[in-house]
Amino acid sequence: MKKWLLAAAAAVFACSLRLPAQAQPLAVTRGTLPNGLQVVVVHDPLAPVVTAVLNYRAGSDVQRYPGEAHALEHMMFRGTPSISQTQLFEIGQLMGGDYDADTQGELTQYYFSVPAQYLDVALHMEADRATHLDLSPSGWHAERGAIEQEVTQDDSVALDKLLLRTVLPAIFKGTPYANDTLGTLESFNTKISAPVLRSFYQTWYHPNNAVYVIAGNVDGPSTIAKVRRYFGAIPAAKLPARPRVVLSPVHPATYHVDSDQPYSLVAIAFRTPGLNDKDYAAAQIAEAVLNNQRGDLFGLVVSGKALFAGVQDIESHPRATATALFSAIPVTMSAQASAADLRSVIAAYRKNGLPADLVQTEKQRALAQAQFRGNSITGLALEWSQDLAQSGQTPDEQLAAIQAVTLDDVNRAFRRYFDPNAAIVAYAVPKNAGAVNSGASGPAQENNTLTPSKAQPLPAWAQAAFAAPRVPAQTLHPAAMTLSNGVQLIVQPETVTRTVVVQGRIATNEAVQAPPEKLGVADIAAGLFPFGTEQYSRVQLREELDKIAADVQAGSDFSLRVLSSNFDRGVALLADEELHPAFPEQAFGIVKQQEVGQLTGQMTAPDHLTSVALNKALYPATDPLQKFATPQTASAVGLPDVKAYYSTAYRPDMTSIVVIGDVTPEQARATFEKYFGAWKSQGPKPDVALPSVPRNAPGAADVPDVGRVQSQVQLAQVLGLKRSDPDWAQIAVADNILGGGGFGSLLMDDLRVAHGYVYGAYSALDSRRNRSTFTIGYACDPDKIVPAQRLAIADLRSLQNGSVSPARLVRAKSMLMSDVPLRLQSFDGVGHELIGFAALGLPLDQAWIDASRELEATPLSVQTALKKWIDPAAFVRVVQGPAPK
Repeated sequence: MKKWLLAAAAAVFACSLRLPAQAQPLAVTRGTLPNGLQVVVVHDPLAPVVTAVLNYRAGSDVQRYPGEAHALEHMMFRGTPSISQTQLFEIGQLMGGDYDADTQGELTQYYFSVPAQYLDVALHMEADRATHLDLSPSGWHAERGAIEQEVTQDDSVALDKLLLRTVLPAIFKGTPYANDTLGTLESFNTKISAPVLRSFYQTWYHPNNAVYVIAGNVDGPSTIAKVRRYFGAIPAAKLPARPRVVLSPVHPATYHVDSDQPYSLVAIAFRTPGLNDKDYAAAQIAEAVLNNQRGDLFGLVVSGKALFAGVQDIESHPRATATALFSAIPVTMSAQASAADLRSVIAAYRKNGLPADLVQTEKQRALAQAQFRGNSITGLALEWSQDLAQSGQTPDEQLAAIQAVTLDDVNRAFRRYFDPNAAIVAYAVPKNAGAVNSGASGPAQENNTLTPSKAQPLPAWAQAAFAAPRVPAQTLHPAAMTLSNGVQLIVQPETVTRTVVVQGRIATNEAVQAPPEKLGVADIAAGLFPFGTEQYSRVQLREELDKIAADVQAGSDFSLRVLSSNFDRGVALLADEELHPAFPEQAFGIVKQQEVGQLTGQMTAPDHLTSVALNKALYPATDPLQKFATPQTASAVGLPDVKAYYSTAYRPDMTSIVVIGDVTPEQARATFEKYFGAWKSQGPKPDVALPSVPRNAPGAADVPDVGRVQSQVQLAQVLGLKRSDPDWAQIAVADNILGGGGFGSLLMDDLRVAHGYVYGAYSALDSRRNRSTFTIGYACDPDKIVPAQRLAIADLRSLQNGSVSPARLVRAKSMLMSDVPLRLQSFDGVGHELIGFAALGLPLDQAWIDASRELEATPLSVQTALKKWIDPAAFVRVVQGPAPK
């Protein structure tokens, strides 16, 4: 089920510019099978990975009961007569990668993102469940518990509840778009049954109602031939008429909800043109103008009236879109005043029109940004799926529509659709208790009884595909060098697009490098970077970036996205913002006030209190993680403190930079030496790594969370394991078997499938230079917290006692081998991997070193490492939400 995401910062867009010659477009092969199945293959050779997305044009718009389409989505993973649920999970795990589904208004999407060698396996599985789904009453009875857990979990998130249950129904009232996609407990218990789901399946799940998009390092014609082999015999079917969409006027309304976040959120929502509306492209440009950092909406941020302000589409449909202006403000500010600020921005633009130069900027920016499409295989597949399956248009056709709009089109669309007399206003204001309660140190008793795994032999075609896991071929060959001032520069040339992405990281630690009474200085310094440089004012700097369509972010983590033809100028502007910030006094007062206000809300926020409770239980009182900023410490920060912190913490000899894209190592070195070479370090090089710590004692804490029905549970402990230790690979294998492997892991088998205690459960290993943390997590109803904990600990003990089955070990190895190329299927993934290894002082080919060690793991080596590093009796349990019953 798709989860709602809000943008974390306003978008940066480009001004008018001369575009270079377009990059060679990615090869797109399209075909339609005789049964009506549309197939699109987009060749992207970035990594040996493929993402296959089967889009059925049936979502909540055609359902009879709330959540009906969503329920069928869940049942698609319950197996068929020829591939049981157990086998489906087993094969999915063996392929590694990511496989899941998503229910929307007009679509239900099923996707596999896997190493390219497993495309045939993914196609075979998808074709089988396209025709022979097992929709038994017993299967629905078992799955209903899991989907009810999901509903309860989502309804525990204030923002999700506000949007799903109030704003969207008000925007789309009286249309199929207002249908409840998620579903309700009442609907799942009294309306939906196995026969109901079979009827939905037999009515809508047909090849002539589907679009298959496959992107990655695969050949177009041969891939379409494979799809024909697996799907060609599935017959087409007559489809019923879809419900009519009749749009009535939106009546203004206001909604309120208690939030558990550390800030207040204000939204003003409008119904804007749908994907197939002639005004859609003009409305999209209008939204982009509103998000431009030279515009009045971002002006609310730089004037101190908001922590964030921007516009975003909440949900898009062919005939209508729900769009909202959002503002996040400190709890010390008035939400009603923030709403008035948003209205004033809308009113001024409606009166005076949107700036002509920014409209041209956004048209040019859209054209430039199209070149970045090929920098993520999964992103490419999802973009094509969303555009083609929902609107019937390709991304290029939508881009052409944007290029055709005029200033008059944009202003007309803005004035028509962003009408304050047809707006829905929503407030999510914190109501946090600010309390942490002591909890019982552990479950009342231990239960070592496990539900036995019902392993089934895989079909012959699947066994052949996974006969011998092997270390994947090494696809990265970065050039590593050190600049004259100590900057570590890593360059990975990629020519799939004519773009360059830069990721930089300065190793800093405020808890070590700032006075305790001035904590908060690091965030205040970071907040001042957007206010200009010694050479350019804030607006001038954005204008310069706009001229070359560059996105830049400065700070201890910094980045650049730019067309390769503008690489030199992009690095120059990145260096100017990163190395020569203006730190103006007026801006300092604004940013400091925002930081104090944000921290005021954070002090009582459940997320923060949960983090504090965990750190207090896990680490010594003197540990850096026990230190955090407060409103009092931030209030004590002066502008000289900010400048002093910047001059000592921002050092070239603590900096790693990764460059990925259409650039040579020699070119990158010369450019960064030119613009970053004069940067010098002051004083001795600090040690900012977190120190080694002793094992923690067991403990428990409960953090109340207003409005949360379900509880979020974390079981955590500190390990002395260093990331460089050879045992790390053995614990990684164990983690995958226990819960890191998703569906089919021990935790999911026992906590969800066998007992229905939770919707999801996981384990995670977080490793640093000198320490690690091992966590088991799940969300459940309060009365399931202790039973789920007992079962999770029992699963862990079973692994320590030697019950690592050969089948689970092979699956874990296959997943971990597959995970290597999957992490590298995007420029961002490559950058994250390389800069992470550099920051930890590891070899840049550490991924393949890990893979070799993981492949050599045996049941005994995994058992030995688990016994050495993890103590089942030493977990700290922190519950966020209702306390255990």
